[in-house]
Amino acid sequence: MTDQHVSQQRTEQQHEQADRSGYTHGVKRRSTSLSWLARAAGVGLSGVSIGFVVLFMFVLETDGDLTLITQPLPMQIALALPYLIVILTLGTTAGSLLAWRYRYWSLRTRIHQTILALLGFAFCWQLSTLGFLAV
Repeated sequence: MTDQHVSQQRTEQQHEQADRSGYTHGVKRRSTSLSWLARAAGVGLSGVSIGFVVLFMFVLETDGDLTLITQPLPMQIALALPYLIVILTLGTTAGSLLAWRYRYWSLRTRIHQTILALLGFAFCWQLSTLGFLAV
């Protein structure tokens, strides 16, 4: 091997190590950033809410009315999701309050996050009214 080839391999290894450490640094920075966590809670709230409705309707359609009594595994998963929805609603609300206080995002984004938090509260209230949440 020539000296140039050896030095090229070392340079490539150094770049790979820098890329890996940069990636982990970015993940650590994001996971502690309040603005990123607030957005993640909002995205999670939307996804889990839609997932709950779809999964619940799918299980009722495929297994019939007795699924509420027998509670197969998909129904148990569906009935656990409302509690996760409550947690994500609280996280989204806290994130939107912090966003208004510290002006994380643009006005349009803060309004969107606030509407999402209000819809989360409305959905939690509806879940509570229908008996999915034991109060």
